[in-house]
Amino acid sequence: MNEYQQAFEELQSKHTFKGMQWFGDRKELVERYSWAVPNESVLLYLSEFEQLVEVGAGSGYWAHCIEENGGSVEAIEPEPPGETYVELEQRLVDSSELTGEAVLMVWPPVNEPLAKDVVEQDPSHILYVGETRGGCTASDEFFDALEGRYGLVAKIDLPSFAGVNDDFFHYVRKI
Repeated sequence: MNEYQQAFEELQSKHTFKGMQWFGDRKELVERYSWAVPNESVLLYLSEFEQLVEVGAGSGYWAHCIEENGGSVEAIEPEPPGETYVELEQRLVDSSELTGEAVLMVWPPVNEPLAKDVVEQDPSHILYVGETRGGCTASDEFFDALEGRYGLVAKIDLPSFAGVNDDFFHYVRKI
């Protein structure tokens, strides 16, 4: 059961002026679950991959939801929080470790090297949840490297808080 989507929908039905009314509730939900709200469409899509590696998994909420839908996820988080939804591997991702893998990143930190470093490891699939270039996730260097090496094959709309424009994007390596 996707508790986050249920809580998001309940919050949405409570308030008409979402941008101001949601701020305190959004912060609480982000801390409890994740920066992005997974929906059934994206969870079913992700559960079709034979093996996913989620880099920067946070509390592991997305990995938990994918596994509940029959998928398999190796969740990696260098600094896990106290409470998690799945068992996390507490480590950084080593160079070239992701070659041939399908890598999931949910809201990689803005203007940090994580997302670009994943692209440079050349995985077969990059499954990215976040905003597009210029938004609150990843970096220009990530988008530059991504556009040069990968092609977009799927996009799934996600439930988003007011003022947030995040979605799911599936990129496949060109070569």
